[in-house]
Amino acid sequence: MKPVPSWPPMPPGGAPVAQPRRRSASQVALWWLMGVIGMLFGLMLVAYVMRMSLGDWRPLPPVNALWVNTGLLAAACIVMQSSASQARHGELRRSRREWGASGVLALGFVVGQVWVWHDLTMRRYGVSGNPANSFFYLLTGLHALHLLGGMAAWALLASHRMSHAARARRLSLTAQYWHFLFVLWVVLFAAIVNLTPEIAQRLCGTGA
Repeated sequence: MKPVPSWPPMPPGGAPVAQPRRRSASQVALWWLMGVIGMLFGLMLVAYVMRMSLGDWRPLPPVNALWVNTGLLAAACIVMQSSASQARHGELRRSRREWGASGVLALGFVVGQVWVWHDLTMRRYGVSGNPANSFFYLLTGLHALHLLGGMAAWALLASHRMSHAARARRLSLTAQYWHFLFVLWVVLFAAIVNLTPEIAQRLCGTGA
């Protein structure tokens, strides 16, 4: 079989990669990282609700493109998980294809978010126009920044110096981080779409 360029050869016979019984230091570090990021966004959502309860909040108009972006991110996570699974089972060629596809989908999400920001700016919903605008750009921009960090980890998997076992483990860790960012995005998206000043006032105990 002709070897795949820039990726290491498969183990003899395409055997599955043995997984360590104990949690690795990188896995524990990833859990800590996700915990810190989760708390950061949790505090920001609390501030979002509290600020929304004040009388000068003017909600943004519906942004339908966010639904498309959500679909792109969901697809990226599904394909990335499949790539990690294929790598664990020794299916290197298929894993490589799906690894590439997941990166394209994730990049599509980021590009879609940039398009949303540009479209809102052109419609005179700039960052400083209203507290609602500022929080929208802050929450979505910070999430996109964390996703770019996940894409940097994705890009490092292109190295041909990595063993197949190490690549399989890193694919799994990267997939976990992407899943976390997707869940985080769903929470942010739900807050952006469903929360209203009336709901925020009730939550904060300031409603009539």
